[in-house]
Amino acid sequence: MSTASEAASPARPTPTSLPVIGGVVAAALVILGGYAGHDVAAYAVLAGGLTLAWGWPLLLELPRPTGTSVVLAAGALGMAGVVLLAGDDSDGTKAISLVLAIALVLAFLHQLVRTDGRTSLTVSLAGCALGLVLLASGAFGAAAASYDTGAAALAVAVGTPALGLIADALLPAEHEHEWSIPAGVLLGVILGLILGVTGDGAWPELLITGLVAGLVGASLRRVLRQLDSLDPAGRLSYGIAVVLATGVLAYAAQWVINH
Repeated sequence: MSTASEAASPARPTPTSLPVIGGVVAAALVILGGYAGHDVAAYAVLAGGLTLAWGWPLLLELPRPTGTSVVLAAGALGMAGVVLLAGDDSDGTKAISLVLAIALVLAFLHQLVRTDGRTSLTVSLAGCALGLVLLASGAFGAAAASYDTGAAALAVAVGTPALGLIADALLPAEHEHEWSIPAGVLLGVILGLILGVTGDGAWPELLITGLVAGLVGASLRRVLRQLDSLDPAGRLSYGIAVVLATGVLAYAAQWVINH
């Protein structure tokens, strides 16, 4: 295969390809939103979530993608809404779980109204459910920004997989598979250590957050790169999915730090 063909392959992102751009932009918006406040972070997660809702069914090549996109968009709006409406005595995470449950019911209802014989029913349900879990993880990350050290934890959690996307695009092709996970983990550890040392001293928790985020991000990238979708929206959702998947780690980190 020629070098040009390799560069154009969806399995080998370049620094300017849609998966990398989507992931880096989504992470930057969420990180900036986290430092501005949990409400701004919720809007940033919502923007990424709606983009994910558009492209996720196309990336997975699910049947009846429009219906799945509607379910995912409804879930993204609901989850962001409860974080935005959360009062001083609540972060909205209990309501996020409720919205997730309602969205899963909508996913089943979507299957019931299909008129195409419900081909690939299990794949369609599983793909929609995974998309909703990614959205919930992002919403939990936005909720973490309302706590002390939550913004730093969010920066580590979503910044690490974004750096991993860039690293995958820059690694030598012949060593990409064996170096992807170590590079992602190393970048996460370094980011967690930097933000921990320069912050309020919670470097052990942030270091571990970066380590786990590096593992999760690299694992998800390896799975999603097996898909051969050339749809621009689908490839954009690839990068956003990798970033949102680790948002929940920010909430777990701030919980450990503040308890």
